[in-house]
Amino acid sequence: MLKGKVTIQEQEVSGNYKFVGIPMYMTKGFQETFGEETNAVAFTAHMLLLEKYPNDADYFQVFLYSYPDGKEVKFWLINDVSHMTFLLPSEY
Repeated sequence: MLKGKVTIQEQEVSGNYKFVGIPMYMTKGFQETFGEETNAVAFTAHMLLLEKYPNDADYFQVFLYSYPDGKEVKFWLINDVSHMTFLLPSEY
């Protein structure tokens, strides 16, 4: 159960990347930032992506997690064709 809210940002360009059927990874910083909510944040972001861009997703997606206290954390999902990775911008 998420305490906050995940939102997907508008992608800059359309693409033809598939975000299904490939392994998904999360960086250490992503996992440390979201702690016990890590899997729920990643799952929610992934579902938002598949819903918003089912056939025209770019390899680079930007999300925002808003905590109930107003704090916000930006994170990325990058598709490297053979796998996808959730990470924080500071880890790039």
